[in-house]
Amino acid sequence: MTSHINAPQSSPAPTSGGGSLPSAYGVTRLVLMPRDPQWMHAYWEIAPYTWTEVEKSFGADVRTAGRAVLRFFNAGEDAKTAFDVDVSVDARNWYVRLMRSGGSWYARLGIVLPDGRFVLLAISNTIHMPAGQVSDQLDEKWAILKSEWERLFELSGAGKLGAGSLDMARMLAQRWELFKSVSSWSGVFLGGSSWSRPKESLSKKFWLVADAEVIVYGATEPDAKVTIQGKPVRLNLDGTFSVRYSLPDGKQVIPVKAVSSSGVHERQVTPVVEKRTE
Repeated sequence: MTSHINAPQSSPAPTSGGGSLPSAYGVTRLVLMPRDPQWMHAYWEIAPYTWTEVEKSFGADVRTAGRAVLRFFNAGEDAKTAFDVDVSVDARNWYVRLMRSGGSWYARLGIVLPDGRFVLLAISNTIHMPAGQVSDQLDEKWAILKSEWERLFELSGAGKLGAGSLDMARMLAQRWELFKSVSSWSGVFLGGSSWSRPKESLSKKFWLVADAEVIVYGATEPDAKVTIQGKPVRLNLDGTFSVRYSLPDGKQVIPVKAVSSSGVHERQVTPVVEKRTE
């Protein structure tokens, strides 16, 4: 089905310095360029030799006998999709808005005659429109190496953990909240246990708090299913994982279990941690 979309006409941008550009190059061409996820820009030139050939085939009045259109085609999965945009050939450029973002497109500039025939003047290049959303592709060029994350962790006082960016963000956020709370509250909940500032510290302005946490980290096959203390754990793309737990006084048993994607193989490692505060 063919639909008609009225698009605003644009004028060529002014040039500065070095003289003016020629108004034409004597070559028939149609060029598409993406402007943003839903708008594209088309510009064209129809050389005299093209008009000569068209007039020989369709008559000397072909320019005024029909209406000029840009006919767009989806070059992707649905290659039959097409829509027309009425244009003025003399305008030589046009902005066109798509109903949805993304996709690959090309266009044909031509004249639709009263009997429905399409007189082709020029065919454009194929362009790929932006998707209009955050890409789910990870670019390794911008990835931070594991060793660099470990270095950041060490500088933050967390030790060599081998964890991901989410864990680091959570850790830094929690530490920041702790520091803010220390300056404005007489007590704070940290790592599963609570403490109160000693009364004598209120007068002496000297005090000390300390607590501990445990971080369970490791790696397995990226498609395996991992649980820690029976709760599922989300794996990173390379199969690594890292989970932080509060560490109250006493003995903590933390079973870590991995099951293969086929369900045939499984492995379990059970760290046992004991904390005693004096």
